[in-house]
Amino acid sequence: MKRILSMLLCIVLILGCTAAHAVEPRDADLVDNWYEIFVASYADGDGDRVGDFKGLTQKLDYIHDMGFRGIWLMPIHPSPTYHKYDVTDYCAIAPEYGTMEDFEAFLARAHELGIKVILDLVVNHSSNEHPWFQSAKSDPASPYREYYRFSSEQKAGYNQLPDGTWFESRFVSTMPDLNLDSPVVLQEIESIMRFWLDKGVDGFRLDAVTSYYTGSKSQNIAFLSWLTKTAKEIRPDAIIIGECWEDLYTIKDYYASGADSFFLFPAAQSGGYIAKILSNDVEKKGASFGNVVALIERELGDEWVTPFLGNHDTNRIANAVGCYNPTNVKMAAGLLALMRGSIFVYYGDEIGMVGTGNDPNKRIGMFWDKKMNICRHPVGTTVAEYPFPSAEKQQADELSILAYYQDAMQLRLAHPEIARGTSTVLESPDDNVAMVVRECDGKRLLMILNMNIDDYTLTVPDGFTAISGELEVWGHAALENGQLTIPAYGIVLMR
Repeated sequence: MKRILSMLLCIVLILGCTAAHAVEPRDADLVDNWYEIFVASYADGDGDRVGDFKGLTQKLDYIHDMGFRGIWLMPIHPSPTYHKYDVTDYCAIAPEYGTMEDFEAFLARAHELGIKVILDLVVNHSSNEHPWFQSAKSDPASPYREYYRFSSEQKAGYNQLPDGTWFESRFVSTMPDLNLDSPVVLQEIESIMRFWLDKGVDGFRLDAVTSYYTGSKSQNIAFLSWLTKTAKEIRPDAIIIGECWEDLYTIKDYYASGADSFFLFPAAQSGGYIAKILSNDVEKKGASFGNVVALIERELGDEWVTPFLGNHDTNRIANAVGCYNPTNVKMAAGLLALMRGSIFVYYGDEIGMVGTGNDPNKRIGMFWDKKMNICRHPVGTTVAEYPFPSAEKQQADELSILAYYQDAMQLRLAHPEIARGTSTVLESPDDNVAMVVRECDGKRLLMILNMNIDDYTLTVPDGFTAISGELEVWGHAALENGQLTIPAYGIVLMR
């Protein structure tokens, strides 16, 4: 995969092109700015240093003020592991996170603030401690035997039980794969989705969509089609976003399922478009950003995309662009903010949190105020560092990473053309300057990025006369007699 991403990126950074495709999201209520949260590490509301829904509810005003209008919750169900991607009860709340009433209070408050909430839906596998599997493995005549795939012979991706029986478990032996060919399993999945959608949840992030049927893209897409259709029959405005950890062209194929969107993995991580543009390997940074915009729109057309910088499975973006380089950390957020579609920000990225190596290191506690109040780090954490100040301190600093993220999210809210417009990449007077026009509902927005290490002055294209917004690291832009001066690493929006 890394080799594929690297090859694709090389093509993007070499080719020059323009694009003009309209964005027409399948669901008109799709959210532009999302925030991913690992509840256990986010905010503690009862004093036991484990994140919970009471604590999360207390932070909803912060999330709203930051400019996020959607929350993706990593799995919230009972599970034997800290990460909870092996579920034992799909229609319950993990007791350490609180009660169902706590969740309902959180959901109600989120909706009061205009924030949508989607849950992680993990139906590729369950926990081996789920009652379904406990019954299935202990009794060949159990009605739950049909819920999984068993074999009397060894097969690739199967693990063995003490009685000699083999069962499919592609990830690890504690996560037995569900038999998605079983009508009763499909009924269970429909019931699970109905339970949460009826409760008011706004949709689902689908875990591991390329693993439903190992090695069979067509079967994966067919199952996704069923899942999406079923969810929208229950609630027509249900949001379905899939985790398709593949290259751009494979992601494109998965849109045939009818799902609303898929995470744009080629844009994320240390080898992705954004981090690569900010690296020393790329000299023509402005031109490269324009080429990325054009490539995505050319290949995916009017599909609703979901760019992000990193998530719970990847190294933190601050690691990817330089842990002690606040300029690059900010610019990564700035480039993300100019992408079309729904962007996702991983909790803590807005204060420059770091995390690399094993998974627990990437999921450590949010730094709100004092380190003594940080939620307990996940089991297995080996490194927990915080190179930048707490959220509390950064909120008081208008030049902080947090302030930049907040400005970036608010800028997207104020300019819907960014997320939903048609793009045209203009010819630029400098390789480190990008100029992109976005048009939506008859309105045109010019986005100009100066990725030089010095200020840059250019003649504003005809038709644009006023600065509408800025994201600045080193001062403010100046417009005089059609000449625009942008500080180093500055972003200016014009109408």
